[in-house]
Amino acid sequence: MEGYDASTYGERYADVYDDWYGGVTDAEACADRVAALAAEAGGGPVLELGVGSGRLALPMAGRGLEVHGLDASAAMLERLRAKPGGEAVRTTLGDMATVPLDDPPGFAVVLVAFNTLFNLATEDEQRRCLRRARELLAPAGRLVVEAFVPREDLSGSAERSVTPRHLTADEVVLTVSVVDPVQQTISGQHVHLTEAGTRLRPWHLRYLTPTQLDALAGEIGLVLVDRAAGWRGEPFGGDSDAHVSTYRKATSPQG
Repeated sequence: MEGYDASTYGERYADVYDDWYGGVTDAEACADRVAALAAEAGGGPVLELGVGSGRLALPMAGRGLEVHGLDASAAMLERLRAKPGGEAVRTTLGDMATVPLDDPPGFAVVLVAFNTLFNLATEDEQRRCLRRARELLAPAGRLVVEAFVPREDLSGSAERSVTPRHLTADEVVLTVSVVDPVQQTISGQHVHLTEAGTRLRPWHLRYLTPTQLDALAGEIGLVLVDRAAGWRGEPFGGDSDAHVSTYRKATSPQG
């Protein structure tokens, strides 16, 4: 998408993100799972990539974890710091394709939640992110990725749609999207109409199937430990529309 970079999503959505997406992840169950994984790793800090406004980082900090958060959007990080308890999260402004942390500790858990990995627009950027996450893990640490499972019935041609997302007497939100199954991308705009004017809120995803994600992780020395359909350990199967996948370092990385 022309003019779209690592910071675009957060900058365009920061003012509505908590209202629109506050419930997309089971935040309490996510925090419990991350805390359990950190304990299994022998303790230590956790890092959330794409920390946003802190909807997951704050519950994790509430579990007594030392939480670090990275995001490419200054507006999102400002929202996080302004919230009660926001000062407990150690934030860094930066692109998660490179994860520019100064003198980072070994992390017990690196978390990439709610399709955040798919916000990276190319396979190379996704590979670089996973490689950097692996480098940042403590020896017994875990990488956790939450993502949707792509539909299997996508045709070979692009699918275009316009659907109403929200409709009141004072506000209309239309979702315009294009799915390209060949490139495995979804590009879209939320067209936000109010009496004050029109606001365009773009988004772009490059998605992976769980099998493709496992292969990409394997390339850089990560091994799948387990996969569930949700944060409460729901069994993953052929009809699951989302997954929570946990990886560890391989003994001998391939790259």
